[in-house]
Amino acid sequence: MSTKSTLQAWLTSAGLDEQRADIYLAALAKGETTAADLAKDLKMGRTTIYDNLRFLEERGFMQTLMKGKRKVFLPLHPKELFKKIESQKEQLKDLLPDFLAMYANQDKQPFVQLFTGPFAAREIYEDILRSVKDEYVYFSPSALTLQNVDRKYIEQWIARRVKAGIKSRSLRVKAKNVPHPIFSEEAKYLRQIRYLPAYVDLNATIYIYGNNVGVISTRKEGSCFIIHSPDMAFSLKQIFEFLWGLSK
Repeated sequence: MSTKSTLQAWLTSAGLDEQRADIYLAALAKGETTAADLAKDLKMGRTTIYDNLRFLEERGFMQTLMKGKRKVFLPLHPKELFKKIESQKEQLKDLLPDFLAMYANQDKQPFVQLFTGPFAAREIYEDILRSVKDEYVYFSPSALTLQNVDRKYIEQWIARRVKAGIKSRSLRVKAKNVPHPIFSEEAKYLRQIRYLPAYVDLNATIYIYGNNVGVISTRKEGSCFIIHSPDMAFSLKQIFEFLWGLSK
């Protein structure tokens, strides 16, 4: 596939049709151009060119400038285009919990997201910060969980959680607890901790927040899940509350 074809394919995946992608690339090659020049180069009618240029300008791919009585068109620089796409991705990331909640409310079907790799656990922690306004609860063998996430990251994440005023309650396996104050001190870090009976063991951390359940597996499996299911989240929260009442 040629370079132009590759660029055209990317632009169509970004929301442009083939004709508009061609116009943007033709303008990019010139740096600054007129509708008449584009119509001549691409063998298109001026009306078609103007309609497409208007669309590209509305979508932020093109800018119109007046030079005297001449109207010229300036394509968005590739670096600025990259910034634009990155900004849209960040906006979508912030809005993702709302989109997912709307999807679940409409469709009533649960769904699962699987994450793997060295930073998989971060997906759950970031989703908690995006989704939770007041409190979340979780079951945890905290020493094992710490093996799945960078210590500096989780310390910074705890600071962000506290700054946001998000509280937590955890039921932990005492034999797998981390005694360091940042992970075990309660009031300062807006958390309450109780311990499961000695005969109970866990090999995964299970977070319950809103309509979501986040699962961080042990290092042996190296994977994490976010399960969006109001029924499952509700049921696990009831189990948590039952065990919370029995724990010390």
